Amino acid sequence: MKPSRSFAAVLVVAFLAWAVPPLAPVHAQQKTIKLGMLLAMTGPGAFYGQVMSRGAQGAVDGINRAGGIGGYKLELVIEDHKSGDADAGVSGARKMLDVDKVPVILTSYSAPTLAIQPLAVEKKVLLLNGGGVGSALIGKAGLYNTRMLSSQTAPFVIQWAAERLKAKRVATLFWNDAAGQGVNGAIRETCAKAGCQVVAQEPHDIGAKSYTAQLARIKAARPDVVALGSFGDDVGYIVNQARAYGVTVPIVGIDWTPNAEKIGGKAMAGYVIAVDRFDPEGGDAKTKAFVEAYRAAHKDAPEFYAANYYEHVQFILQPLIKRVVDRKGDPSKPGEILAEMERALKEGFAFQSVYGGDMRLLGDGTAVKPLGVFEVRDGKLTLVGRIVGGKVQD
Repeated sequence: MKPSRSFAAVLVVAFLAWAVPPLAPVHAQQKTIKLGMLLAMTGPGAFYGQVMSRGAQGAVDGINRAGGIGGYKLELVIEDHKSGDADAGVSGARKMLDVDKVPVILTSYSAPTLAIQPLAVEKKVLLLNGGGVGSALIGKAGLYNTRMLSSQTAPFVIQWAAERLKAKRVATLFWNDAAGQGVNGAIRETCAKAGCQVVAQEPHDIGAKSYTAQLARIKAARPDVVALGSFGDDVGYIVNQARAYGVTVPIVGIDWTPNAEKIGGKAMAGYVIAVDRFDPEGGDAKTKAFVEAYRAAHKDAPEFYAANYYEHVQFILQPLIKRVVDRKGDPSKPGEILAEMERALKEGFAFQSVYGGDMRLLGDGTAVKPLGVFEVRDGKLTLVGRIVGGKVQD
């Protein structure tokens, strides 16, 4: 259903509040709900922490500017997992759970998320993940993933390679952690079904700067395609070094960032990924309002990581908190928002999405969102295929 003109106008006002200072302080009598965030604020993945926190903060600012939610204002509490360090993630989570008493944590990366999930269950705290992609994130109590996971995206980039590039021999290069291993597993499974062969499997440390040994073995295996299960800056370094080392076959993956593009430079041309299809030029009123506000605040267009964490606050937590308040509960208390999420899913509640339309959250903790295949052209991602009914279509 299309939003009414009045609804669209309210959205624009709320979103644009992000980009301007408040005219008056929030009323002192309002209570505060602290929303935890566990992000990569330092290390090779700091780009992710920056844009994810910007997305969530934009939603928080807009909601508070509009008066909060049922007498509550929102406040972000951000802790750093140092780009995937599980121990750092656990330390940050313990602080948020035991000191800040957060009822929800917006988390990222697979390893830290898996490490803190038992702690969140113990404290009855809701976990929302919009960045990690490991297949092990599926079916975990209290954890809901709003990014499409590797088991959902990797099959389509391999389908693209097998059908469009006629690839028969695939080599993989991937992060040596839960996320990368999940991608590699999904690639192996898809290759078996698509009739291609995995001829080399090369793990690497997160944040590595040299891939000479792995690329030498990959080149010797004579693949038709190299498939990456790597993320962030690492993608740029890998593609750049692969081309310099004489690996000339197509390279595909499931992640791209502006930073990786700068690092990879001209070598990134032709790199193909399958990923969540967030369109900053989309016509939906929610998308337009978010993009306008983000551009005004940060002088740049948002990508899907910022969109996912904006969506967590604006379109998942805001209605859940309202539901708790409406039934006279206290949403600042751990357990209340998690219980409300479980009730909402049992009722078939439809969460709106900044991607446009609604987002379906499933009982196993996965989501159903638009997917696409993109190719790097002139330094930017260009949509080259939409995924419809489990198939890549032009």
